[in-house]
Amino acid sequence: MPKARKRQVAEYRLTITPHFNELHQQHTTVFIMETAQAFASFRYELTVKEEIEENVLRYKILGLKTPQLNLPASGHAVFRREYENLSGKYNLIVEGLDGTTNEFLVRITKKRIQILKAPTHAFVEIVVGNSSSQD
Repeated sequence: MPKARKRQVAEYRLTITPHFNELHQQHTTVFIMETAQAFASFRYELTVKEEIEENVLRYKILGLKTPQLNLPASGHAVFRREYENLSGKYNLIVEGLDGTTNEFLVRITKKRIQILKAPTHAFVEIVVGNSSSQD
């Protein structure tokens, strides 16, 4: 009888949400990557190197950084970016600390995000948010 394969638990969660920036009156896409693990003492920053080339978004996770303020707070380590003018299909590549990569294919529009392709055993879980636009 073959061994039961352990279900791999995602180490990170990446939430992608279409957003309407009221201040600048334009559609944007918000990417929030956070650790699955919450920390009890500090709310760390997730350090990520980002690259955008044509229709490829590449994130390399570099590690955790202690917060500027040393006030105790619990929570997940977080990285947040807001991009303007993303539209179409994108290869989204996330590289972990150990060099392992997960590659996703996503479609981005002003009001909707779709995951078209995802790896079977990913260390990153993608969560798609709803549009927060007002038009």
